Amino acid sequence: MELGKLHSDTYRRGIKLGLFFILPAVICFGLIIFADVGRLGMQIGLIGGIFYTVLAIIEFVFRKDGLYLYENGLALVHFNKKQVLMYADIRYFTIASTSIISFRKSPHIVIRLKNEKIIKGFFEMNQFSVNELSNKVIYLQS
Repeated sequence: MELGKLHSDTYRRGIKLGLFFILPAVICFGLIIFADVGRLGMQIGLIGGIFYTVLAIIEFVFRKDGLYLYENGLALVHFNKKQVLMYADIRYFTIASTSIISFRKSPHIVIRLKNEKIIKGFFEMNQFSVNELSNKVIYLQS
């Protein structure tokens, strides 16, 4: 299975989110260290700092997650696990809304292979991602 050269990374999660989340953590810990805060301020700063630090670590570790389009296939990376699909093996893809309870109903990719297996993507699809992938694979609107 030779994917060829990288054509596009149509979706990347956490490119700079790690840096975005580390700034509030630094601010929270900085206020604890350098400001004259009471016990309540210390607890609030500690909880906030730990929360944003954990988010930053998650984004740094899983920053390469996403959808990558190559010449002959695509790669889905989720929690650093790479799944390679060749374009010849894909029947079509579609976009479906999330089935979990959330405030934002975000569209996610669903890929149907020629062997009738369905692969549901974990990430949100925007119009750019759909256009990039539809150049290589049949897109069925639901």
